[in-house]
Amino acid sequence: MKENGRIKIKIGYVLKGYVVYLCVIGILFLGLCVGLFFVNTKAALISLAVFVAFAAATLVFFSINNKRLADGLIKFARNYESMERELIADFPMAYAVTDLEGEIILYNDYFGRLYDESPDAENLCDVFKELDPEDLDFEGATHNVSVIYDKRNYRLHIKKLPIDYNLLEERLVILPKKEDFLYTVYLFDETEIVNMVRKGVEDQLVMGSIYIDNYEETLEQTADVKKSLVVAMVDRAVSTYFQNVGGIVRKMEKDRYFVAFKRKYLSNFQRDKFDVLDEVKAIDTGTEIPVTLSIGIGVGDDYAKNAESARLALELALGRGGDQAVVRDGERIYYYGGKTKQVEKNSRVKARIKAIALREVLMSKERVVIMGHKNCDVDSLGAAIGIYRAAVTLGKNAYVVLNDLSNNVENVLQYFDEDPAYDKVFISPEAAEDFVDNNTALVVVDVNKPDYFECPDLIYRTKTIVIIDHHLQSGDKVDELALLHHEPTASSACEMVAEILQYISADVKLKKIEAEAMYAGMLIDTNYFAKNTGVRTFEAAAFLRKNGVDVAKVKSLFNDSMEDVKAKAETVRTAEVVDGRFAIAVCPSPNNVLAAQVANELLDVSGIVGSFVLADINGKIYISARSKGNVNVQLVMERMGGGGHLNTAGAQLMGEVEDVKKKVKLTIRKMIEEGAL
Repeated sequence: MKENGRIKIKIGYVLKGYVVYLCVIGILFLGLCVGLFFVNTKAALISLAVFVAFAAATLVFFSINNKRLADGLIKFARNYESMERELIADFPMAYAVTDLEGEIILYNDYFGRLYDESPDAENLCDVFKELDPEDLDFEGATHNVSVIYDKRNYRLHIKKLPIDYNLLEERLVILPKKEDFLYTVYLFDETEIVNMVRKGVEDQLVMGSIYIDNYEETLEQTADVKKSLVVAMVDRAVSTYFQNVGGIVRKMEKDRYFVAFKRKYLSNFQRDKFDVLDEVKAIDTGTEIPVTLSIGIGVGDDYAKNAESARLALELALGRGGDQAVVRDGERIYYYGGKTKQVEKNSRVKARIKAIALREVLMSKERVVIMGHKNCDVDSLGAAIGIYRAAVTLGKNAYVVLNDLSNNVENVLQYFDEDPAYDKVFISPEAAEDFVDNNTALVVVDVNKPDYFECPDLIYRTKTIVIIDHHLQSGDKVDELALLHHEPTASSACEMVAEILQYISADVKLKKIEAEAMYAGMLIDTNYFAKNTGVRTFEAAAFLRKNGVDVAKVKSLFNDSMEDVKAKAETVRTAEVVDGRFAIAVCPSPNNVLAAQVANELLDVSGIVGSFVLADINGKIYISARSKGNVNVQLVMERMGGGGHLNTAGAQLMGEVEDVKKKVKLTIRKMIEEGAL
């Protein structure tokens, strides 16, 4: 047999070494005999006789034991190989060998227990469904893949095994195809480890902060005899909700709670969309104002991170208008609820405090640079002008960053172009980079998402950043702010700035065109004071009127041309209705203000509760979303990368208008199926 021949060759090679060794000794012995002849002949003869006897004995030993030694070594080799095979077969770990495509060539008994249960499976990928053929095409010597088989967790350790075809031929092993290497596969059962890790994660402590959004406003209108009952019912609803899963609830203040529970119950709350929000909202207060909660849940690696995440999540929930839960799990943020319009707060204490803080910030720097959002609209421009006037009144050099403008902004801006006092006020983003440094206060108005800033790079040039905005917050924000004035209930950024101007300094006096620019911003964002208005909205408008606003002149800035009227009519004519409630249309004119106007007008159609109008402006698709308040269009726009308010939102996408239109439809239908609309 070839196997025996191979072993004999190896044995002969080993024996040859012994023979050479004996021959060398014999030659040295013979040389000793020859040398003795020159010294003592008798001694030389005696040594020669000993040498002859040694040589004869060696020859006799080899002739007698050679065959016996060879047979013994062959028997040992066979026993060793048989033992090796038995050890591999009985190896207490599933083991297999496959080719490069995953075809199983051989396997041991432990792997066979899995393999035999899948008689039709010839490939490793057929046995383990989680294994993809691409997993077998890896760089390096080894690769690990986690799989599940028969409800147990395994780790496949795949190792490349170079092939020695000469050795395989000697062993009469034939492979189906010539390959440079094979795969050896080891299967490690990690079920217990996975279960321990899962249990450790599930038992992690999750912390939460809960805030009653409108505690004071609700109790003010609730009858005295019912106030304590309403508070008790809210306490009971919150406590029962979390104590049912073994959590703890502590009331920290009259309108704040601290909660903690195991992480394994968080998925249940998320699946139910934190229905405690609806439970609390259903409490009868005897008024038209329901009680609403804002919930912030923090998930982190330790208690300190959990508490900080919960605080940030609650801030985000409040910044988005309240009546919702926000879960912050590392960098991932999840939103639930947010279907109720936030109640406007009548007090202007917050505005006064923010105005004083803003004055201190502006006074501490040499210059002030103001910017709004990309594709600046009238509200953004008006708010920037208001902050400009405040900075100038405080004796600071101030500049407004402008780049791309919406159509109506140009109508307002032409009045400033005609006044030489504003020649150096409006600067480009490129020029602004020369003005912004650590001695500059950067004020951002009408936007809170960094990606939407007119010039996002400016926030990295100074540490003194102020944001004044009325849009609901999302996960993206500026990390370090000198001042944040965020009021989701405000109708517009111009309304917020108008309030600030009344407290920042008694010397502030708006010029007529400045007051008209701010009034125009309020006019557009409220759809001529028909939407998102409250008591403070009209108080701000009255303040602007005192500064010389010509209402008729402002309204004339937004008169429609005949082309605009035709474009509106065409947009309404081609509008489609989804689910009998949502109108979707495409504006033929590249005018996002016109699209917003049509979106408002579509809400006047019977049965329509939400509208979405698209406009293609230089290859970018602008979406104007509006609702009557009973559906939250902000949630729809957030899924498309935008944001806004419950009843006024928008987004900007690249692509073809028809493709974006299809995406809006799919998003609406999906949210309807999920119960989010």
